[in-house]
Amino acid sequence: MTPTQQRTTQIWIMMLLGLSAASSGASQQQQQQQQQAPAFSTVTMLDMDRPGKTIPQSFMGFSHEWPYVEELYTIPKYMDIIKLLQSFGSGPLVLRVGGGSTDKLVSVPGPEVWQPLSKLHAATGMKYILGLNFVQGDVALSRRQMDAAKAGLPAKSIMSFEIGNEPDYYFDKPSTHWNGTKLIASFNDYLSCCFHTEWYAMAEALSCRSGPESCEYNQFTGPVWGHLNLRNTTMDWFLQTNGKWVEMSSVHWYKATSQMYNTPVSLLDEEPIRAEMVNLAEIVRVSEQVYGKPLRVAEMNTISNSGREGVSNVFAAALWTLDASLEVAAAGGVGVNFHQGAGQNLYAAVIRWYSNGSLQPAQLRPPFYGMLMFQMAVRGGSRLMGQQVTYASSASNSKFLKVWALQDVTTGELRWVVINKDPTRAAAAVLWVNRPSGYAREAAVIRLVAAGPDPLAAVSGISIGGITYGVGGARSGTRRVEAARTMANARGGQTLSVAMPAGSAALVRLPPAKDQAALRTASSG
Repeated sequence: MTPTQQRTTQIWIMMLLGLSAASSGASQQQQQQQQQAPAFSTVTMLDMDRPGKTIPQSFMGFSHEWPYVEELYTIPKYMDIIKLLQSFGSGPLVLRVGGGSTDKLVSVPGPEVWQPLSKLHAATGMKYILGLNFVQGDVALSRRQMDAAKAGLPAKSIMSFEIGNEPDYYFDKPSTHWNGTKLIASFNDYLSCCFHTEWYAMAEALSCRSGPESCEYNQFTGPVWGHLNLRNTTMDWFLQTNGKWVEMSSVHWYKATSQMYNTPVSLLDEEPIRAEMVNLAEIVRVSEQVYGKPLRVAEMNTISNSGREGVSNVFAAALWTLDASLEVAAAGGVGVNFHQGAGQNLYAAVIRWYSNGSLQPAQLRPPFYGMLMFQMAVRGGSRLMGQQVTYASSASNSKFLKVWALQDVTTGELRWVVINKDPTRAAAAVLWVNRPSGYAREAAVIRLVAAGPDPLAAVSGISIGGITYGVGGARSGTRRVEAARTMANARGGQTLSVAMPAGSAALVRLPPAKDQAALRTASSG
């Protein structure tokens, strides 16, 4: 772009920002009963000729500890919740079974576990990543656990077996040095002396039951790292040593620990996410491009160690869940598994609970809404659109208003996920498509909002497209989809402006012109 073109574009953008603030404020008055007028604006320019990564099927998933995992089939209405999350065509959810309980599991689960999980798979298509005890160094135990799973579950339901959990946090583990010396090792000392050798020995013993000719390759997930700050050289070392046994690489991601001070606002800070995503993209590159192994963030959530009250169980966690899922997809990860603990942790999206000794219908907490909007945005197949350049009315505002653009790989429909992380100020998001025709003149806007003066801290009053999901997924409210008109702009293409209340998200759907009528009548949003 020449200097003259740059100046022309900047002038046009400033004019558009001014117009959007005024027009969006009027729209807010009409559609949102005189909500606060936008205090700042951004323009996001989308280059249709430079698509990004495609989000794979079965990207979304849960992670659940071994205790009580069988109740996912017996909890009243739980399957209805799973089916709702799967109703947009993005494939079966993936359930990773394990976590801190994996290396504490010194028994072999029996039919009381496998039968419910088999029925859950039959009813929903859910796939499993199953944790095997590694810290004990007991090959016979791990083999019995693996064999029981293979005997008790349909083969197509097992995605992978996970060897151990977070070896970078092992403490005082009886270990064998690579040179054969026996010792007690912890943390980095264990990783440098013993981890790779011991992991290889376990994987080989589980894969080769009757000599080298009997080996089954690509069955396992590893290294099951406890955080995203894994060095690319460590991932390279792990896969260079163990790659033939590995089906999929995995790491974990939490924003912080429960001991660290956090608020709903700090949870959504953009700066820490940016640093972590740079590293995630690099270890994805090593895993996928160098060794051909997809990488999954097989355990993640807002705050580790069960979560933090007032942070993990409030509306800010819904926005974090939505944003974090898209961040992992943009970095090249093939999926996420939101950890539920044993189903009663603060960060859990779906809560299992009892009354008078009987399981009750599952309760939904705010993170569920983030998962749901992600599924609504991705649907049956979407690619992230690259080369977005955002202009903000003030540089300090750009960190609060975040835009993700996607395109449906089948229909060509454009979708934006817009997130206003500002706790008190409304904003206007101007979306610019560099394609002058072919798309409808009207987009649908589905909002994710929380009621009250402090929406990010809300624990109730949450709705998506006007619908609130209560106990057992029961729906209340009236479905609400807003319309946003597109207009031609002086630089070519189409623009539309979406008013964003403080602490909220929206899904904007712009279909090809031929699909406009179908979008208006779609019941799913």
